[in-house]
Amino acid sequence: MALIKHDDFKHVKTPKFPDVPYSEYSSRINKAQRLMEENEVDCLVLWNQKNIRYFFGFQCTHWLIPSIQCAVGIIPVEGEPILVTPDFFIGSAEAYCWTRNIYGLVDPHQPKSQRELPGDIANLVKELGYAEGNIGLEKGPLGCMYIPRPLNDIDAFLKELPKGKFVDGDKVIWGCRMIKSALEVDRIAKSVEAIGVIQSALVEGYRPGMSESDISAIVQGKAAELGTSHLGDSIGLQGSFRASKYKEIMADIGVDENAPIADGDYIFFDMFYCYKGYSSDNARMYQLGPITDEIRKMYELIFECEDIVEKNLRPGIKANELYQMMYAPIMKTGLPVFDMGGHGNGLDVHEPPSIDAWNEMELKEGMVLSIEPWVYESFRLDGGTGKYGIQNQFEITKDGCRKIDGLKREIIQVSHPIIK
Repeated sequence: MALIKHDDFKHVKTPKFPDVPYSEYSSRINKAQRLMEENEVDCLVLWNQKNIRYFFGFQCTHWLIPSIQCAVGIIPVEGEPILVTPDFFIGSAEAYCWTRNIYGLVDPHQPKSQRELPGDIANLVKELGYAEGNIGLEKGPLGCMYIPRPLNDIDAFLKELPKGKFVDGDKVIWGCRMIKSALEVDRIAKSVEAIGVIQSALVEGYRPGMSESDISAIVQGKAAELGTSHLGDSIGLQGSFRASKYKEIMADIGVDENAPIADGDYIFFDMFYCYKGYSSDNARMYQLGPITDEIRKMYELIFECEDIVEKNLRPGIKANELYQMMYAPIMKTGLPVFDMGGHGNGLDVHEPPSIDAWNEMELKEGMVLSIEPWVYESFRLDGGTGKYGIQNQFEITKDGCRKIDGLKREIIQVSHPIIK
C-alpha cells in the first residue's frame, strides 16, 4: 500500500480554515449515513471534486490537473469517514477538514502511484469490513455524476473488490445535496447579490463602440473587486456571453473579440459568480437599441412565466407540473418552448432537480432552484425579435417559496445606447 495513515497533527489540531462549521459537517455526514442505511449502501466512495468538498470540506486548485487525483472520500454506514489525499496536500486537509482520519498517498506524481491508488482505496474498503458489501459509487440516474478517473483506474478499483456489489450512490448524495442548509442558502444569496453588482457595472460602464472583450473586462474587473469572497477551489465569474446578433444562434458561448455589435443588438449574460463554493445561475438581457412593442411583448411573456412559478412553487408540487404551469403562457401563443424550465443550484451550477416535462420528482422544502423561462419567435439575424430568457433563484420554503432577489426585473437599456 502506497498510503500512510496521518496521525501527527502537530501543525493544526483542528481545522484553521474550515469550509463549514463542525455542526454543518457532522449534520451532512449523519444524514448521509442515515440515507445509506435506508438505501442499503454499506460504504460510499467519492472521487468527484464537488462531492468531496460537500462532505469533507477539502479544497485545492489542483483539480484542473487530471494526472493527479486530489482526494478520495470514503463514508462508511457507521463510524468516521476517511479522506485520502496526496501527501503534499496533508497540510491542506488538516487546515480545511474536520475529519482527522486522513491517509497520504506517497509519491503522488509518479504514474505508478496513481495507477495503484484504486487498489489502495479498495484495501481501505476491505479494512472497513465491506469487501462483500454494497459499495456506493457516484453513479445513478440522478444528477449525471461521474468518477473523474481514467477508465482503467475505475476498472482496477472494481476488480480489487470482486465480491462487492457496486450500487448507485445518487440517492444518498443528492438526498443530502439537494436540500440546502441555511448556510448554503446564504452563500447562494450572496452570489446573487454579487451578480447584481457586477451587472450594474456592465450597464454603467458600457460605451458605444465597445467590443465583447471590452464589456467582459468591465464585468471581470468588478468580479475581481469582489474577490475576497473566493475560497479554496472557488472560481470567480463565469458564464455564457453574447452581444452580437451573429452569435444569437449559439448557446453557452464566451467572448469573441471579433463579433460585431450593432444598434438593435442586446448584451446577454447568463452568469454565475462563485461565493465560497456556491453559485447561483442568473441571466439578464440589456438592450442596446430602442425597445419596440414586439420586444416588450417577449419580455412580458417570460416575466409572466416567472410570476406563475412564484405563485405555485411549494413543497409537494412535481417538477413536471411546475414546468407545464410555467410555460402555459408561451404554449398558448404557439411559440416553441425550451425543454427545461429550471434546475437546482449549489456547489454545482446545475444540480438536480431538473424542471422539465418528464421529471415527476416532488419538490421539497430547502431546495434552491434557478428558474429560467425562454422564448423566441425568430432570430434577429433573420429580421425577427430575437431570443429572450431570464433566470432567477427561488428557495422552496415550508408554505411556498422565496425569490432570492438581486437583479432588476424591468427591461434594461444600457446607459449609453448606440447613436446613429
